[in-house]
Amino acid sequence: MRLRLRQVYRRIRRRTSALGQEVHLIPLMLLALLFLSLSLTGYHLLARNSGFDHTLARSLLNMGLPGLGRAQPGYHGLDLNLFLVWLTNYDLRDPLHMLESSLPVTPQVVVHMRAWEDRPFVFVQELSFAPDPVRPQTSRPDERAERGEGVTAAPKVLIYHSHTSEMYLGRALQGSQEASAHYTFRSLADPTITGVMAVGHHLASALSSLGLHAVHETRIHTLPSINNSYSNSERTVREVLSKHKDFDLVIDLHRDAGVPSPTIKINGRDVARIAIVVGTAENIPLSHPNYQQNLELAYQIKNACDALYPGLMRPVQVHKDARYNQHLHPASLIFEVGSVENTLEEALLAAELLASVLARLL
Repeated sequence: MRLRLRQVYRRIRRRTSALGQEVHLIPLMLLALLFLSLSLTGYHLLARNSGFDHTLARSLLNMGLPGLGRAQPGYHGLDLNLFLVWLTNYDLRDPLHMLESSLPVTPQVVVHMRAWEDRPFVFVQELSFAPDPVRPQTSRPDERAERGEGVTAAPKVLIYHSHTSEMYLGRALQGSQEASAHYTFRSLADPTITGVMAVGHHLASALSSLGLHAVHETRIHTLPSINNSYSNSERTVREVLSKHKDFDLVIDLHRDAGVPSPTIKINGRDVARIAIVVGTAENIPLSHPNYQQNLELAYQIKNACDALYPGLMRPVQVHKDARYNQHLHPASLIFEVGSVENTLEEALLAAELLASVLARLL
């Protein structure tokens, strides 16, 4: 008996060795057949508009035993489209999302789709006609021309938002209302303008009116989750800095929450207060060699703001357990412009005053 088994085993080995590398194609063929079968099954379910329940086992039971689903009053299955969004991050019912997925240039297209509102300035107009120059000229135009700079050259400021979904509610959050302070984007091609995006746009406009060229980056960074926001914004900042290396200031503009005194009176108007946040990464194993430069710049801006508008800026916040992508540029800072307790109008006024501070400092 053993002799016969050995003979059969040797015969099988001779035949498989004769096949050479072709025998390795068998597992690949099986996987291809399995993938094709699953694809056809998914297409069949989608075409029939069938639904998945919360577990695959329950779904299969409901499809095999139709009476089982009716035996559970009040139980609703999960739409197949939601399952596909969870599985692939593609929303088949969102044409903007499908357009964005098929065309790589859609981030620029989405910017033009947003209906930006150019709001009138309140403080900047007064500052523009002040006796003192808003931005002191440090060198003569002919000297800048000799260095190859244009006469109208100005420091460049990059503004972006890691937490693109943040909104201003004008009231304090109660209990579990944190979700109401964030807009839920449908996709990366959602043209909605959130609170922080509106403030960033207003800040960029104010800086430009004061002679500083500002770039406002409005890509959405809070999808698929706000937990991915800093890794998403890091890719954006790296891409922008690879194209434009001469920014003098990189601003990650946020809005805060839970601020005890969120407003201050300036010229008879309620204005949202501002805070600068610096991450040093001293307590985490991440490289951040330039945090001293970030921190020094933060205190320079704070002192300049205190001299112009006492009380507008809260104390500088230093976090040793984070770096907030500030390792990408030696002049990168987080600006918390207002809080969730502020109205959008109060935050817009704060953006104008911040622009005047930066125009004098940069």
